[in-house]
Amino acid sequence: MQEHAEQKTNEEKAASTAKGLYPHEKWELLENGIYIAKSRMPRSAEQINVLDKELRQARILVKRGSTVYLLPEADQPKIKNKKYPDSVVDDYLTEFKTITGGIRQVERRYKKAKEKKPACIFILIDAGLTPDNVKWKLSGYVKRKGFADGIILTYFTKSDEFHEWSEDELAAGGNMAADS
Repeated sequence: MQEHAEQKTNEEKAASTAKGLYPHEKWELLENGIYIAKSRMPRSAEQINVLDKELRQARILVKRGSTVYLLPEADQPKIKNKKYPDSVVDDYLTEFKTITGGIRQVERRYKKAKEKKPACIFILIDAGLTPDNVKWKLSGYVKRKGFADGIILTYFTKSDEFHEWSEDELAAGGNMAADS
């Protein structure tokens, strides 16, 4: 019962955040827990490929009880040449990234994600990396750059493990109490 109530709350938060950011956007339910901006519907093979990757990540989050709104690709009005995160997950602006290579890719993808100023970054690790290696790499980068207040979600496809770390905890470099 509590799980259903939490999922309902996440759905309400996500809807409120997405509709607050894009009040004139029309939203379509793609599948259970995943909504897409009508203006975000793919128009090319490249856009279909990007959407497929984002849907793969969204499905992982929905399985955990989240609601995902895939945001428009276009810039918000009045702010030109600024990219926005891919989605709203529950009530967090979230950028999706996928790692298919080595440990160096972790820092590069994280850096690219941070440029969009999300509150949360979801990294799908589709490579032979361990949570300890990824945590160590992110910890060093977060500490060097002085990041705080963000959330990092990671899903490791090879081991079917999901981890959640805060930038504050990573910067501290100690035991990560938020591991889940």
